[in-house]
Amino acid sequence: MNTTTQVRQQLDTLLADIDDREQAIAQATEQLTESAAVQAAWQQGQLAERDRVLVLIDHQIGQLRRGGTNALVLTALRRMVAEVEADA
Repeated sequence: MNTTTQVRQQLDTLLADIDDREQAIAQATEQLTESAAVQAAWQQGQLAERDRVLVLIDHQIGQLRRGGTNALVLTALRRMVAEVEADA
């Protein structure tokens, strides 16, 4: 058997191994996202991020002295962000 053919066979074997590993990783990732614990952690992270955004908006409203137009716009934005959580 010539050297080029041997190298091609070795490369084909390596590529097949890589494909198998990629498929196994994809399956493991899918299984992780199906677990209740991961879903609960995802939801908890979403709530934490929402709360962080609300705090930032509140801070900006305070800086803008509540009576201005910008503060009114931010107040409306805050209400919309807070309502998204209520609808979820």
